[in-house]
Amino acid sequence: MNDFIANGPISDWNDHDAFWQRDFSNRPYGAEDSYGIFRPAYRFGYDLYGDHAGTAFNDLSDDELRNRWEAYPERGDLSWDRARDAARDAYARRDIDPAPRLETVIDEN
Repeated sequence: MNDFIANGPISDWNDHDAFWQRDFSNRPYGAEDSYGIFRPAYRFGYDLYGDHAGTAFNDLSDDELRNRWEAYPERGDLSWDRARDAARDAYARRDIDPAPRLETVIDEN
């Protein structure tokens, strides 16, 4: 039987979402809220990296990011000032999480 294994980080949104759901309460901004409140900010940062790969988050215009966030339909009631750190974390995690290399595992039979 041949299967695929990922060598290194896994880079799709579902894997990132699962990571943030587990880790978000360790973040200073997540101590008193539920993950669901910040999930749109994580997704925003994850998607934002796709548009700005290779650029540091802090080099992006905060005014532009605020405008994009305010137009983001899934943002809920979360203000940009509260969403910024979660978006930055997701952006940074994706920056250090390149697409995985897949290798075929040879059938042992």
